[in-house]
Amino acid sequence: MILYISAGSPFARMIRVLARDRGLSLRETEVPLRDPASPLLAHSPSGRVPVLLDGEDAIAEVPLILAHLGWLPPDPAGVARLGRALALTDGIAVWNRDLRRPPEERSPSFQALERMRAGRVLDALDAADYGAFTPEGVALACALSYCDRRHTVFRWREGRDKLAAWYDAATARPAFAETLPPISGI
Repeated sequence: MILYISAGSPFARMIRVLARDRGLSLRETEVPLRDPASPLLAHSPSGRVPVLLDGEDAIAEVPLILAHLGWLPPDPAGVARLGRALALTDGIAVWNRDLRRPPEERSPSFQALERMRAGRVLDALDAADYGAFTPEGVALACALSYCDRRHTVFRWREGRDKLAAWYDAATARPAFAETLPPISGI
């Protein structure tokens, strides 16, 4: 199987970390995003990563890839935690994209909304409920890592010592070290 990725994508990283943790060998292929000539578009017209190519089938979006691999949480509470982690990641990613726009095109009200939303999600969760090796734990850790390395304007650690300790322990393993996204100065 081939996993199409972008090294900076927290969504692709979720699958990459889980595959390493679970011993699934995937051929990772990095593709350019937002490029009309990207080879990814032959398999996924949305041009978003991750995309898992299993034979002729191109499966896009983290929950669908998790379902295909049999890795969705087995209980409703786990699915709910995964949903919160994915929503957190999505909000942070769109906030980050807005910050990359020219200053005159940015939306301060949109950024304020996403900052509030991200803080609300983090303040409402109990990190102890997120197993470090579960899909929802990996998704949460990838979202927080994205903030540390690519979206530093969100200082998620402030006032969240228990979450920061959970994160530091959860990411202290080879699967996270091997998939570190590049640092980006926002």
